[in-house]
Amino acid sequence: MGAMGESGLRGFFASGSDLGEMVNRVVSYQTAQRVYSRQPATRPQDMRSRSDTWVLQSDSLIPVADSVQRPLFVRTLVRSAGRSEDARVDSRNDRLDLGLVYAPSTRSFVSFGLAGELTQADIFYVTGETSGEAWGPRFDAGLVLGPVWAVGIRADYLEFDGDNEVSVVTGAGLLNITRDVEYQRRYLQLDAMARFNQSTLPWLPERVMLRWANSFRHLHIHNEPTTNSLGQAVAEPFGEKNRLSVLSSSLNLGYPLGSSGSWSVFGEIALDYELETNMNFPIDDRTAVTLSSGIVRQLARGKRMHLQYDRYQHTRGTRSRNNLSLIATIDF
Repeated sequence: MGAMGESGLRGFFASGSDLGEMVNRVVSYQTAQRVYSRQPATRPQDMRSRSDTWVLQSDSLIPVADSVQRPLFVRTLVRSAGRSEDARVDSRNDRLDLGLVYAPSTRSFVSFGLAGELTQADIFYVTGETSGEAWGPRFDAGLVLGPVWAVGIRADYLEFDGDNEVSVVTGAGLLNITRDVEYQRRYLQLDAMARFNQSTLPWLPERVMLRWANSFRHLHIHNEPTTNSLGQAVAEPFGEKNRLSVLSSSLNLGYPLGSSGSWSVFGEIALDYELETNMNFPIDDRTAVTLSSGIVRQLARGKRMHLQYDRYQHTRGTRSRNNLSLIATIDF
């Protein structure tokens, strides 16, 4: 699996930041629409989404048949993430992935797994909360095309089952309204990634790595119709079906610190555009720039930790997000 790490496919396989950003956008758009519908005097151009998030994650490959020509690994991923949007929502999501990774060659892999998520959200624009769990399959595959290019695919399907409760002040006192929350979430990601060093780009300094990634991402959510405890039909902000498709391109420059190779730093800039969405009101800001920086500690071959900061900024200024991640990739 050495070629997997060198090509960038190991990072692609381990990273959940792309899906995380897609889900965060959906939450931003849905929350803004709900707040706007409760405050009709607010102008759409005045709506903003400002959020702060954090991620803690550990991802590992454990060999179960590595002495054969086509090895097999068990994959485990544990992740906790939190999100805060002032005076609107505080939420937390915990995820566990278990899967099998098969390497038909030294330059390719296929993975099938099962993912589970626990979600809890406190809602402040009304007094309420939502909680629930989701389960479903996950598929990943990657192929190294040569010394420069590699391609990867991820497909993720989850079914969420949870509950929502809000408290409403009435003339007779506080009224608690409950409802079931059920939806299916489908995610597809296709990436083409390239890596360059001094052997491919002679003008690069020695031991410096330049990476270029191009990505297509699609998220589809189908909300099941439901009624609340008062017998009223519940209307979702954007209807039963929510769609978001994004095209992204990024450049990442990594620079080693010292001669040991144990420490390195990196910086990244990404530009993305929302190709298609039905969640563009009151926030309609389809182009975003992401600036990232981080430090990496290489513990041993196949074992590393990195601390990363990301700033997601939409170009019209109506949505932004700050994110801090601590990621451990520990392969055995």
